[in-house]
Amino acid sequence: MTTKATSPEYFLTPHTFMCVTAGSFVVLDLHNDNYSYLEKKYTAPVSKLLGLPDAAPSTGGAPAASNPEITDLVQNLLKMDLLTTYPDKGKKAAFLSQPEAPREMPGYLHMPKIRAGHIFRFFKALIVTRFMLRFRSMEQIVARVKIRKERHRAKRAVETDAERINRLVEIYKILKPLFVTVKDNCLFDTFFLIEFLAPYRIFPDAMFGVRLNEFYAHAWVQDGNMIYDDFIDRTCLNQPIMRV
Repeated sequence: MTTKATSPEYFLTPHTFMCVTAGSFVVLDLHNDNYSYLEKKYTAPVSKLLGLPDAAPSTGGAPAASNPEITDLVQNLLKMDLLTTYPDKGKKAAFLSQPEAPREMPGYLHMPKIRAGHIFRFFKALIVTRFMLRFRSMEQIVARVKIRKERHRAKRAVETDAERINRLVEIYKILKPLFVTVKDNCLFDTFFLIEFLAPYRIFPDAMFGVRLNEFYAHAWVQDGNMIYDDFIDRTCLNQPIMRV
């Protein structure tokens, strides 16, 4: 049974993201493009220090703030610039959740007409994605996607209808295997599809999720509960850690 959230003593730095999966905290340091995890024994006390509902049953013992082992852990996280004591320099920790009733993008009923403009934007997105993943940090790529989405929202653009989105995603799926040999690279696929859709003023989320046991990180494209380029039985296995 979980406990209520308390006022946080520590805050995440802007480039830090956390989730709990298999009873343990997983930490994404976006600045260094690095994942790490905390042992299960730290889940309850760290949750309390971050003002989060207790994600693990209490094991008793000394309070988090007075436990030397927890104190050492927190000091290390502060030195690594993953936590801060200043709310104006950080953000309150919060867990992402899987959307209710997720759906997969339905297949297009008929072969969509592929025009020259689609092919041009496809290759432009391909070049941009390869350039970004080779010469830009993950933090810079995420910032690019985020800034563009915020600019789009500021202009209050008209919502794009579902049929048009479905058609464009289908065109992308048709062209991709014809010209791209990269396989099983979810990060490449995610940013590639996002770059392809952006000129059409379609701005879905880039979702990042993780799971433990054998550590695995995954990325996919989603808008609300609609999964654009993946399958429910694969995405649901991952606990969301960052949404862009």
